[in-house]
Amino acid sequence: MENYELSPETAHPKAKQLLTEDFYWSSIEESGPFGSDDGSDAFYGFKLWRSENKAASPIVYLERLLKTWDYPYFDLNEMDTVKIKEYISAKSRTDSSNFQMPEMTEEFKIMAKNMGMDFDENKLKEMMALTSNDMGGTFLLGIDNAVIAIGFGQFVLEGKIDNDIKTLTQTAIKRELLPLLIDNWGEYKKTRLEQLNKMLTVVDKMNK
Repeated sequence: MENYELSPETAHPKAKQLLTEDFYWSSIEESGPFGSDDGSDAFYGFKLWRSENKAASPIVYLERLLKTWDYPYFDLNEMDTVKIKEYISAKSRTDSSNFQMPEMTEEFKIMAKNMGMDFDENKLKEMMALTSNDMGGTFLLGIDNAVIAIGFGQFVLEGKIDNDIKTLTQTAIKRELLPLLIDNWGEYKKTRLEQLNKMLTVVDKMNK
């Protein structure tokens, strides 16, 4: 795993044949399947998981990954713009009543101890609530990036894509193409539109 580098040369021959543009393999192109931080993490995590779970659905890994990220729940099949808008504009659940980030809490405890300070969990809750109120769009983008990376990741590794993750991948791309989301990309919008549409066409050709 440490020596693995994602490229057409290390991919399945079918992926090399179908994914012919550089952005598919880029580690920095935000709209590429593996270019975002979320997409990269999802792919490399999936590759490691897949080595020991060859017969399982990639969705099993996807669900586990999103659970570890602790994002607010989102229906991966959702395309209703009203519900999507509600999700991205909803107040964060990281308030004093249901703060549920034990790993982060523990990290802050260690930091406070190392600095010789007392740890105040209530202040941490308040800080997270303030900084997360406008994070819905970031959460949704991360979720879609993960879905797309795992869908393309299976194809890159195996030359095929299971129908369940294929459907979710198509939905994630279509969701990111909605005006509600795509219009937020400013000068990058044109590039993102072009690349997402190419990815949608490519996913349809997988397994054919």
